[in-house]
Amino acid sequence: MGNPQRNTSVITEAVGDGLGVFDPQHNQSYVLNATSALVFQHCDGQTTPQQLTECLRRKFNLPRGQAEQLLTLTLDELQKAGLLQSGAAPTQPAVPMPARRQFVKALVGTGLALVLLPVVAPVTVQAAEGDVFPTLQCVVNNGDGTYTAYFGYVNTSSLPVVIPVEPIFAKNMFTTNPKYRGQPTVFLPGTYNWVFSVVFDGSKITWMIKQDNAARQQVSADANSGCPNPPPTTTPAGPPTTTSGPPPTTSGLPPTTSGPPITTPGVPD
Repeated sequence: MGNPQRNTSVITEAVGDGLGVFDPQHNQSYVLNATSALVFQHCDGQTTPQQLTECLRRKFNLPRGQAEQLLTLTLDELQKAGLLQSGAAPTQPAVPMPARRQFVKALVGTGLALVLLPVVAPVTVQAAEGDVFPTLQCVVNNGDGTYTAYFGYVNTSSLPVVIPVEPIFAKNMFTTNPKYRGQPTVFLPGTYNWVFSVVFDGSKITWMIKQDNAARQQVSADANSGCPNPPPTTTPAGPPTTTSGPPPTTSGLPPTTSGPPITTPGVPD
């Protein structure tokens, strides 16, 4: 039986102690609580069920037996939501609803706090959400009082999407100064990680983008965001150098070109 592996096509964003997950293939969003988020982020196809159990045991200070049961229930919830790859089966067969109720009662009976029970809750997706979604891959502590956040994006359409840096209309910006920090303005079709990086002081920063006639999409980073997926040792294009302001142009906007800017995004997954 293979190691659990999450779907790589989903888009995630930290939500308090949990995680927001958007599945573009099914146009469905979910909110995961701390337990589900912890397991989901470690379902990389390399981490074994035994290692996941140990992760839960240490994180929540649980006896091994409770951690094993909690892992089974969590993987079952993630599998039912379609957030795990089909070949990545849980450590045990899916728990039917009547048995699940008994399972939960048994866990609570052993003293497990209800707040630790896994939650994978579907939420309503806004209409006209657009095709481009910003993503956060990692926040690294530089050890000198600064942090580096690595951003990317997903373009679910089949065509490039141009979202220029427009301070007046706030369509592609960071919500705190400086508004331009090296973010792309041309978004190619597909999933692109490690596109650009931002060095900051650990306070919350938010990258917001908005297509025409679509809802705003945003992703935030701070000192507590962590790094579930460490940066690659080498990146073909390398993250673009961050700047304190938009590229210099006579109009105050990035130059219009017939193709992507010189700094290209990272390699698609």
